[in-house]
Amino acid sequence: MARATFQTLLGVLRSWRTAAGELQIERLDGLGAGPVRDEGGNQWLSVGPAIAHIRMGGEIEHFAEMARDALKRSDALGNALWLNGRAGRSAADYYMIHEYACAEFVHRKGVTEALGVSGNDQERLRASANNLSPLHGGRHAQSDGPVPWNLERQREFCAGLLRRWMRYRAVAS
Repeated sequence: MARATFQTLLGVLRSWRTAAGELQIERLDGLGAGPVRDEGGNQWLSVGPAIAHIRMGGEIEHFAEMARDALKRSDALGNALWLNGRAGRSAADYYMIHEYACAEFVHRKGVTEALGVSGNDQERLRASANNLSPLHGGRHAQSDGPVPWNLERQREFCAGLLRRWMRYRAVAS
């Protein structure tokens, strides 16, 4: 197994807490160029969200140990975590994370049996990734149905999938 890259470590952090490990450029995305002044010289500014993480009793250390043990047992998990660590992840990235899980557990049914991820949620991810507009991170130029989940919900789903996968592989013999 190759050594974990910085991007893989970001993927581990983002699966622990979806906003953890965000790069500054990702947090500032959408805030604009800065303050704006109106005709009277009044200054207006946009305020971004404040994100805080509180940890208790070695929680992140335990999670990191679990991730280390799991990565020793699964190259597919390492690839999925690497994708989760990329900046500006899109629906295609989230769907590829799911595809790595399907490859490791021999299809969606195996993901359900091993990780307890419902088939309905896996189908929602597929439909969302395929039907979300490319401008919003979707996989295809044209959609053929509804979009059950926005990109944020896809991010949360994949973080949960990765947490379950790491837990499964960490205890596997």
